[in-house]
Amino acid sequence: MKTVLTVLVAGSLALNLVCLALLISGRTHAPDTVRASASSPPPVAAAVTTPLNDQVWAGLRAGEDLPAMVQRLRAAGFPPDVIRAIMAAQLRENFAARLKAIDPGAESRPFWKSTNVDPRVQQAQSQLYREQRKLLRELLGADADPQENVNAIFQGRRLDSVPAEKVDDVRRLLREHEEARADAFSNFSGGMLTAEMQKKLKAVDKNHLDALAAVLTPAEFEAYNLRNSDTSRQLRGNLTAFNPTEDEFRTLYKLQAAYDERFGQMYGMPSPEEQRQRSEAQRELNEQIKAALGPARGSDYDRATDYNYRQTSQLVARLELPADTTTKIWELKRDVEQRANALRRDPSLSPEVRTQQLAAIAAESTAKLTPLLGGERGMEAFKQYGGFWYSNLTQRPGMPTTTTTTIISTPGR
Repeated sequence: MKTVLTVLVAGSLALNLVCLALLISGRTHAPDTVRASASSPPPVAAAVTTPLNDQVWAGLRAGEDLPAMVQRLRAAGFPPDVIRAIMAAQLRENFAARLKAIDPGAESRPFWKSTNVDPRVQQAQSQLYREQRKLLRELLGADADPQENVNAIFQGRRLDSVPAEKVDDVRRLLREHEEARADAFSNFSGGMLTAEMQKKLKAVDKNHLDALAAVLTPAEFEAYNLRNSDTSRQLRGNLTAFNPTEDEFRTLYKLQAAYDERFGQMYGMPSPEEQRQRSEAQRELNEQIKAALGPARGSDYDRATDYNYRQTSQLVARLELPADTTTKIWELKRDVEQRANALRRDPSLSPEVRTQQLAAIAAESTAKLTPLLGGERGMEAFKQYGGFWYSNLTQRPGMPTTTTTTIISTPGR
């Protein structure tokens, strides 16, 4: 039977792993002469009480409806991973004709020609893949998602504040939100988001938050947002080099969430008036943060949230250099920029003299930075990753200096 053969191929690796596990755990029938030694650990309890029935394959009929197939595989004792592999293969086979019809020339397209970039084709393919995933979840429920992969570990950490009896509901809402956003993007062909698209995405996010608030108590909802909201994710990223305590993070989260609640997600370029309001509110937020942290930690925050400092901090970690290297480079940067800016503003200097003196500062910076960064290799990496201020020293006269603008605006609740 074609269906069974396809399924067998797809599930063969998983079945081999299962059989090996069964052999190790003592689930298979062993000769009576084989006995465990007295020092052997007790056998692991069987996870599946129904013995695996290898005759179940012969009983699977072509055309059998998928829910019935899932029930029979579960009754036969097949583990969730194997059932998931089987059903995923079966769905791929069921959808193969529709997928081929979307792009009939895919199989015969010469290797030297690019894939079909027609937005309508890509949208139709994405829609089909979403439909497959949705059907798999309908068939298998919680077993549709692997529980032992990295994503599951991460999700479990995200949900550590959710009461055990509500975890399944929250996971369901997360899947529904993911699918709703995918549906919202189904007709998006790239470029700037339209006003209608922005409105739709905002509505999807709001519906998700409202649904979570209906399942969780106010305290649970706050704890969940501290771990999972867009505000908390963005804040964690911004504070990587700051290394906040839990109390500091909670304090900064409340201040940042109030800002994000006021302005919401920014999907496109703001108007000049909106940009003015955001900039003013951002300055107020920074002052509130410094007041809450106090002078010393406020100064640390100012430095650690600077784009160049964060980039340098990541590079220093990657090069496995001492942690205080970042601060030393930052202090050098501040001194060099003050001196370079003074030269650029000095009207008494001719362009030639100014260029010579900037070159001297650049040479001095190179001499100090190279040993700090562990040699030439680290220096070359710094030029490409975090050394924008250093590159500005060697700009030719008349060239604009390199600037980095980061716009951060995420929703919070």
